[in-house]
Amino acid sequence: MKYRSAMPKPFPHHFEIETSWSGEGGSTISAGTRPKLVGGAPPEFDGRADWWSPEHLLLSALALCLQGTFDAIAGRAELSASSYRSRAKGTLEKTTQGIVFTSLELTVDLTVAAADVERAKEVLEKAKKHCIVANALKTETRLVANVTAG
Repeated sequence: MKYRSAMPKPFPHHFEIETSWSGEGGSTISAGTRPKLVGGAPPEFDGRADWWSPEHLLLSALALCLQGTFDAIAGRAELSASSYRSRAKGTLEKTTQGIVFTSLELTVDLTVAAADVERAKEVLEKAKKHCIVANALKTETRLVANVTAG
């Protein structure tokens, strides 16, 4: 994993995506030169399983944000990992407030040197605390960290 030690651009940062729908199939999600995605409702909401749903994209954003935040903090802490893998799970339920995510969980499998296991756990917790996407959500994000020596 390659780590960066400094923020390359000053704030504020601006992000923009575009969706388009032609009346058939899912919507196309685009952002500049990035690869396009096809998205729409999941099967649970009469959509299809072969495109990205907003629910899956939210979980993806949460997992990618934690990984990027970990990357930045680990770089400043000079912590090196030989592998990082994560899974995000969410539970959507009907509540008195409407249909909402009632739980979010990130499981991270991280491999570091034996001497760095405890420090890696601390860096993961700090990354969760500073994860922009997790901080933007109403539902508490639970982190399960599996750090091993490699």
